[in-house]
Amino acid sequence: MSRKLIELFQRSINSDSCLQREGRSWLLQDNNCKISLRVSNRNSLGFSLDHKSQPSPFPFFSSKPPSGIATMCDAIVALSYKNKAYIFVIEQKTNNQDSYKKQLANGKYFCDWLLMLLKEHKHYSDTPIFIGLLCWRPREKSPDKGTTTHGISKDKKQHSLFNMLYETSNQEEIYLQELADDANGQSLV
Repeated sequence: MSRKLIELFQRSINSDSCLQREGRSWLLQDNNCKISLRVSNRNSLGFSLDHKSQPSPFPFFSSKPPSGIATMCDAIVALSYKNKAYIFVIEQKTNNQDSYKKQLANGKYFCDWLLMLLKEHKHYSDTPIFIGLLCWRPREKSPDKGTTTHGISKDKKQHSLFNMLYETSNQEEIYLQELADDANGQSLV
């Protein structure tokens, strides 16, 4: 059923919202910063509802909705890995702003809404594993040692909406399957 979720997301999300793909990685780009969200296989979908050119990710919102309800996380990656479905809700920040918690929550609530619709109409019945990921912007010229998931730590203040919440710093490439393994009680390599 985990691959079915990817197929359903692909059929539900407009392709204009998909992240750019480079090999087995989804690219999270913000100005001059690029983070490669590496997946172990092609059974994934990366997308973003955070479009700078639009005042809201949802066209039915007015141009001035109540504060916060139209803000969205930077990316969502649905991944089928080891016969389980994972949904990574990802926010990228450049400084210590506390708003990331609400943006991660909005991304999770969007996925919950889409999953409820899929379940209501009997397209999907499983419960995916939700993983939150906060990415602090990498240094402009990151040294070679900062290109893997080594050094990713679990946030001590777990977000109640996620199975796990991770925080990265200065990472240009993040292996999502390693985070999925860790969320299942296996340690990171």
